Amino acid sequence: MPFKTPGITSEYIRRLLQMRPAEPWEERILRFADEHMIAVLLPETAAFLRQTVLLQRPQRILEIGTAIGYSGMLMLKAAPQSQLYSVELDEERISTAKHFFADEKLLSRVVFYCGDASVVVPNLSGAFDFILLDGPKAQYVEYLPFLSRLLQPNGILFCDNVLYDGMVSGEKEIKNHKGGLVGKLDLFLHKLMADNTLLSSILPVGDGVSLSIKRGAKHDSEEKTACN
Repeated sequence: MPFKTPGITSEYIRRLLQMRPAEPWEERILRFADEHMIAVLLPETAAFLRQTVLLQRPQRILEIGTAIGYSGMLMLKAAPQSQLYSVELDEERISTAKHFFADEKLLSRVVFYCGDASVVVPNLSGAFDFILLDGPKAQYVEYLPFLSRLLQPNGILFCDNVLYDGMVSGEKEIKNHKGGLVGKLDLFLHKLMADNTLLSSILPVGDGVSLSIKRGAKHDSEEKTACN
């Protein structure tokens, strides 16, 4: 798989994760990603995403960045009652993803939006229990207000690659031509943490993950009652 070079801690975690045998569908799709040099979720990020979806049990999932369907398959299998709405610009990748979903008899549970997420996302309606943001990193800050609006109270926003190989936090030196992207991710994280409608954490999982829970009216009301 096309991973960034892991550190000692990441290597240790990945060895532990390999103790759980991969399912046949997972082996096939990861082999395809490796052969075609397509970036997919890092192992520790995939494990964390799977657990988060299992705990959340979402009915409606929005995914920004279908790629070849790995993260979508993982979420649908973790939440058998869910419906996935997935946004992807690359038609060829959607076609590939459809084959993988069809092989697992999951295609009927997926709605694809083929287009630029910066155009698709602002025009989406309805509410989602879980949103995975794993599309163009420079656009995260642009998507944030729309995703916050689309998220159900107590829903989860899961964003990948937010530390971008340690360059956003300053752990690693910013590589050539990456300064603009790193700056936009830094702005995204600052806006995310300042958003009072979301309760957010930033975790050094994989390439960096942010996890946000939408504050809900019901939850706020219960807290006020408890304080009285």
